[in-house]
Amino acid sequence: MTPIQQLMLGAGSKKDPVYIDDLFSTYVYTGNDTARTISNGLNLTTEGGLVWVKDRDNSSRDNFLTDTETGANKQLYSNGNDAQASSTNLITGFTSSGFTLGTDFKVNNNATKFASWSFRKAKGFFDIVTYSGTGSKRTVSHSLGCKPGMIMIKRTDQAGDNWDVWVEAAGPYGGSGDDWSHLVLNSNNWATSTSRFGIAGTDDPTSTTFTVKDQSGVNASGGEYIAYIFAGGESDAATARSVDFDG
Repeated sequence: MTPIQQLMLGAGSKKDPVYIDDLFSTYVYTGNDTARTISNGLNLTTEGGLVWVKDRDNSSRDNFLTDTETGANKQLYSNGNDAQASSTNLITGFTSSGFTLGTDFKVNNNATKFASWSFRKAKGFFDIVTYSGTGSKRTVSHSLGCKPGMIMIKRTDQAGDNWDVWVEAAGPYGGSGDDWSHLVLNSNNWATSTSRFGIAGTDDPTSTTFTVKDQSGVNASGGEYIAYIFAGGESDAATARSVDFDG
């Protein structure tokens, strides 16, 4: 580390800063029908995370999501309501600098263009949680360390349940300044106030938990679920400021 870099870190700093390039990657590649490693600079082995891959040349191809919580060789499809599938030849593993691909044409067809989006788990950025449904309204713990801005939930053990998304956004749903809307990821419908999550303003997600109702898509008794939790929620702290205009 150069003296200038050390100065930028501040006196007495013991840890290098974390940049967006350490947490998120958009990586495009061309398939070659050969098992290979995609190096995007993210440590997905130690920290964990999510990889999302889509064929750019064929509109009929699925979006493949594979994460470190359920493991390589497991796939969810963001464009459908399928249960989690298994394949040993799509996204096959995670590395300290990215992920590995098999030879399946859906992610590595020769001369075909693909896009990938990778999210590394980190406090204040992204977290992944798996949980079992109880059939009764409940809270689910997470380790994001801040209030989420979006939560995407999918039932993994059976088909038929859509992707339920809870997003904080300015709009007609919820209280002023703290609005939560319900979206369905695998649908082109607009946002609604009808939510499978908690009651906006009462059961808003916190820095440690979120609430789900007794609905099949998010909390059926015996169901298995995965939640992708993204930061971006408005902080409830009285001292929280991004810009403060005084006077």
